Amino acid sequence: MATQTRPLVSVKALEGDMATDNSSSLALAETSQAIKILKQVGAYADAEKAKDSVGIRPGKGKMRNRRYINRKGPLIVYGTEGSKIVKAFRNLPGVDVANVERLNLLDLAPGGHLGRFVIWTESAFKKLEEVYGTFDAPSLKKKGFILPRPKMANADLGRIINSDEVQSVVKPLNKEVKRREKRKNPLKNVAAVLKLNPYFGTARKMATLAEAARIKARKEKLDSKRTKLSPEEAAKVKAAGKAWYKTMISDSDYAEFDNFSKWLGVTQ
Repeated sequence: MATQTRPLVSVKALEGDMATDNSSSLALAETSQAIKILKQVGAYADAEKAKDSVGIRPGKGKMRNRRYINRKGPLIVYGTEGSKIVKAFRNLPGVDVANVERLNLLDLAPGGHLGRFVIWTESAFKKLEEVYGTFDAPSLKKKGFILPRPKMANADLGRIINSDEVQSVVKPLNKEVKRREKRKNPLKNVAAVLKLNPYFGTARKMATLAEAARIKARKEKLDSKRTKLSPEEAAKVKAAGKAWYKTMISDSDYAEFDNFSKWLGVTQ
């Protein structure tokens, strides 16, 4: 519990003790008397801070019955059932009151943050062993409950870490930065594929030369087929074409031309 840990409590720099006299606390019935008690223990500044922090919630929550928000102030823990101390402190914003038999973790550590300012009454302190027991004796109120032992004898973790005993065996701070080697894709990076296959460069060069030779051979073959004819050879080809055309015209006059045209699928 944060209220029993001295380093967490000492941060608040209290002007007085965090426990109040039982007789004076039980006699509380008015808010003015509650304020007087808070001033005596040096907790009124925390209550004022909680009161001044009241504001309107941002967002949609203010339309959903959660309009106002404020900081948490001191928590008053009392031990007498039906005490008027509840009515005395209920009008102070941020100040909560809890019974020692019904302590709630949400009140002791709101928002999961340890170290809330808790003010105990004398009757609440006397009931702690009865409600929660000790490290050796079980609780009288909670069946089979034994107070768990703390994992650390000294809760001041910073003091432990910075002590000479711990620092003498702790390794020095390693400032060397080891950067991760960037992986390269062998399908896109030539240097990466050469590490995997040293013959890749030779094979690639041979493929390039073979492709150039193939393109050159194809060009020579096409150029040989596209050689221009001499004027005499061109005249012979033209004369042969005209002779073939005249033959076709003369052959179209024979008697069976109509049947031949039908067989070809050509009609005049």
